[in-house]
Amino acid sequence: MRRTIVSSAGLAALVAVTLAGCSPNAQGIKVITEQCIADGEAVEVCECLGKATAEKLDKPMFDMVVLGAQGAEAEVAGRMEELAPELRTKFAVMTQGIGRQCGVGAAADAGGQH
Repeated sequence: MRRTIVSSAGLAALVAVTLAGCSPNAQGIKVITEQCIADGEAVEVCECLGKATAEKLDKPMFDMVVLGAQGAEAEVAGRMEELAPELRTKFAVMTQGIGRQCGVGAAADAGGQH
């Protein structure tokens, strides 16, 4: 799974501060959003990714995305191994759907098609 997380650092920080009072997942949303931006995605895409991930995934799956954004691939791999096959499939389908919904990679895809 490609690590995709959120560069306009000032805007991302402002969004994170705004979200901090509104969501129990605010810190995780901030981590996802900032890493997405660091990976070169547009701020709007990354804000969508952070929010949609928090809204659509249950807490254990959301936490795995946050860990991945923090670079803890070994921890994520261990947790994935512990999941039942149907939950691994659900995780893959949900995260891919969130990525499509938010337009992850759309700028890179459009840039490659001339």
